[in-house]
Amino acid sequence: MGQDLSSGAEHVLFTTVLGSALVPRVLRRAVLNAAGAHVEAGPGTGFALTGAPRNLTIGRGVFCNKHVAIEAVAPVSIGDASAIGMQVLIVTSHHGIDDAGDWDRVATGRPVSIGSRVWIGARTMVLPGAVVEDDVVIAAGAVVAGRLRSGGLYGGVPAKRLRDIRPTEAAWVQNGSLGKPGSVGS
Repeated sequence: MGQDLSSGAEHVLFTTVLGSALVPRVLRRAVLNAAGAHVEAGPGTGFALTGAPRNLTIGRGVFCNKHVAIEAVAPVSIGDASAIGMQVLIVTSHHGIDDAGDWDRVATGRPVSIGSRVWIGARTMVLPGAVVEDDVVIAAGAVVAGRLRSGGLYGGVPAKRLRDIRPTEAAWVQNGSLGKPGSVGS
């Protein structure tokens, strides 16, 4: 019962309250930092965090759109000047499967690392252990597993490199449709 109460309180604070449209981004950032996270840009409305806030790092100038959900059982880091589309899900809990096909009922955490100047399209799912290097664009609806190398456009299930991009093509995060440097996702 104690664990249920703790999980319920966590849900109310880090999902219901912080995700409310009535809570400004600056307050979301302040509450997350007070809880142990390292957040330099506040997430958008509908934000949901499960797991330990101390496992969450969000860099400077990051824009998190509506309804982004992060499960921080293991560390999740999002680099500077990145943009996370609406309804993106970032997951860190993993259940191993043995040679006989039996799955481990106790989850283990695998960290997720998202670099700087990364654009993640709407409804993308980032799986445990994923590493997204700097200057990557991920198409909407992709499922990210493994490592996405710098300077690429990725899409599909699982996400595969579709073409190379120059870092300046990913720079829209800083000076494209979202505004001037420093104005993104305050």
